[in-house]
Amino acid sequence: MPPGALTRNGAHSGMDDGRRPMHQAYLDSLELGLFEAGEAFKGLADANVWRRPAPNLLSVGELAGHMAYWQAIRLAGEGEDPAKCRVSSPLVDTRFRCYDATLAAAPGERHLAMGAEDVLAELTRVHRESVAHFRARNPDPESPVPGLPGWTYGEQLKYLVFHNAYHTGQIYSVRHLLGEHPPDN
Repeated sequence: MPPGALTRNGAHSGMDDGRRPMHQAYLDSLELGLFEAGEAFKGLADANVWRRPAPNLLSVGELAGHMAYWQAIRLAGEGEDPAKCRVSSPLVDTRFRCYDATLAAAPGERHLAMGAEDVLAELTRVHRESVAHFRARNPDPESPVPGLPGWTYGEQLKYLVFHNAYHTGQIYSVRHLLGEHPPDN
């Protein structure tokens, strides 16, 4: 079991398991996704963190920023306004909001100063703090998400699991395109 993952007996639950078992399943899956993101970072050269393998492909750091941004906004925010997000980080930056915005705005100096371990540590911190805020809020899975018309909290969590898994796969691919060979893939 990955470090920090939830145990079978429901440790770290914080949810009303009788009413919200799907929240817990999705939060467990997000935790597993964080573990896999950590695997994707193993052995990553600092020189390759912010290097794009092609002009129209994002770097590992930019992908991690995108993952961190949306976890923070969706789990610790109110709608899509970053000013209302309860988690602050260099990775929670609007330049990482979407592909086009990221391509248009190169990482800033504060980003470029972050090596592989720094980016992974920051992604992990954002994840943990965002999940803690979500647990404290404990929203009904069927209630609508502010700023995300037509979505419920349950649907949002389900999507975040897919979102992070997809971008973790991209991190592995970017590393391969840069000539790196991650130990687990």
